[in-house]
Amino acid sequence: MNFEHKGHEYTLTVEDDTDTGAPWMENDGHGPVSDWTTRDKRPGELILSEDRHAKRFYDFAAACKLARADGWDSNPLNTGQETKRQQACKAALSDFDYLRRWCSADWRYVGVTVRRADACECCAPSESLWGVESGCEDYILEIATQLADELSA
Repeated sequence: MNFEHKGHEYTLTVEDDTDTGAPWMENDGHGPVSDWTTRDKRPGELILSEDRHAKRFYDFAAACKLARADGWDSNPLNTGQETKRQQACKAALSDFDYLRRWCSADWRYVGVTVRRADACECCAPSESLWGVESGCEDYILEIATQLADELSA
């Protein structure tokens, strides 16, 4: 895809980032997730994903404790109407949904690469950023314009 920025035309390439792992392994701020297992669900857990007989579990009870201790919140943000426990529960549910969507391939990590469109593809300088969440084209274009700024600096 080509785009124009500050009078220059750039080529934007978005590729799957196969080096970035699961969100709960790459980033802090998530509830505990089990490895693939064939055991039964325990109290306080939610099924995060399934593949034939194996499952991953999200420890919702532990996530709520962590969310409360760390002050997690999620949209709509708490304006004082919710107790800290309600806020933590809402945030843990939001985290579970976010991780579930990754497990369901509703989003993935991608690499964003930008180069000048008028330059030779084989040797053109480029800038890139990897580990970007797919699914928000406006955000990817924002990153692309920042990378274009770096190219022209």
